Amino acid sequence: MAWTNTMSLKPKQSCIDCHFFVEGDRENTVLIKASERESLRQGNNPWATRDLAFSCSFGVWDEGLAPFDFLADDRQQTIVEKDRGDSCFWWPYNPAMLLPAAKILQEREAKNREAEHDRILTRKALWIAAIALVANVALKVYELFFSGGRNHAS
Repeated sequence: MAWTNTMSLKPKQSCIDCHFFVEGDRENTVLIKASERESLRQGNNPWATRDLAFSCSFGVWDEGLAPFDFLADDRQQTIVEKDRGDSCFWWPYNPAMLLPAAKILQEREAKNREAEHDRILTRKALWIAAIALVANVALKVYELFFSGGRNHAS
């Protein structure tokens, strides 16, 4: 229940709400059910009687691997509280979707986000080029009427 008191502080992209949050290792994964996620969110451990490790199916972290041993001691912080932001492959949990479909959709969104960034940069470059062209035309007109006219009069 501790989490319900701090619901407004909930990070936007935490592992508990990520589709790629699974139990088992990266080869033998099982999606975690919504009820189990809610129990874990509230600080409980619905898997206390089973010896299972949680992981990110994309390999961002894995409790079952030696370099990540520290995660089991700080599950709440790692899975529920930590805001992953843009530092991982976060995708919203959908209980009706399998992992392969979620991975394809996540990759598509990442490509679209990158393409949109490229389009924004292209628009900015076009504006800069247009402004430079207008400035160049203005400079040529100025030279034609103000400095060029005097040379022809002599």
